[in-house]
Amino acid sequence: MAKTAYDQTTATDLTAILDSAKPHSRTKRVVRWLIGFIIIALLVIGALYWRAQNNKPRTQYQTEEVSRGNLVVTVSATGNVKPTNQVDVGSELSGTVENVYVDDNDHVRNGQTLARLDLSKLNDQVARSRSALAADQARVLQAQATVQESQSNLERFQRVQQLSGGKVPSAAEMDTAKATLARAQADEASARAVVKQDQAQLRSDETNIQIATIKSPIDGVVLVRNV
Repeated sequence: MAKTAYDQTTATDLTAILDSAKPHSRTKRVVRWLIGFIIIALLVIGALYWRAQNNKPRTQYQTEEVSRGNLVVTVSATGNVKPTNQVDVGSELSGTVENVYVDDNDHVRNGQTLARLDLSKLNDQVARSRSALAADQARVLQAQATVQESQSNLERFQRVQQLSGGKVPSAAEMDTAKATLARAQADEASARAVVKQDQAQLRSDETNIQIATIKSPIDGVVLVRNV
């Protein structure tokens, strides 16, 4: 009987011990599951990272032997370009444009012909000026002849007066001869003045023919052509 009591007591203690040990084993299993899940998650993350790294394009470098050369620097900009030296070229005369020899953006040289006006009227004016000059030069010759005639007449009167001892010609005739000579000399001076005016007009008309041809004063580029 004493042995039986001992066995029952021992069985009861073992059951109590086993029951008390059950929660600890559950905790361990949970911990093992968590550790396993963390390890699996780390493996998955590592695999994804490794795959992403392998999929990245690898940087490749190309090497070349060092050599000396010229460094070219190109500067680009946007905006309106303005010339540093702009010259307006026009005609001093009014008239019809006969020819234009250049266009926008054409390169021109100093003295190059750009345009020319119609020279018909200008040539006619030069012809009229030359005719007027020739006519007035003829009047100068006539005035010179009149002066010579008046001078000869006065000298003849003076010789007659010396030979006659002052009796002839009369004082009135002498005064008339002197006045005639003075008028002839004045006419000659007036005719010469008119000739100078004609010469100046002819030079002006000939100059107009020259400036009717418009030329470039500098080397450059035609920006705008207004005709």
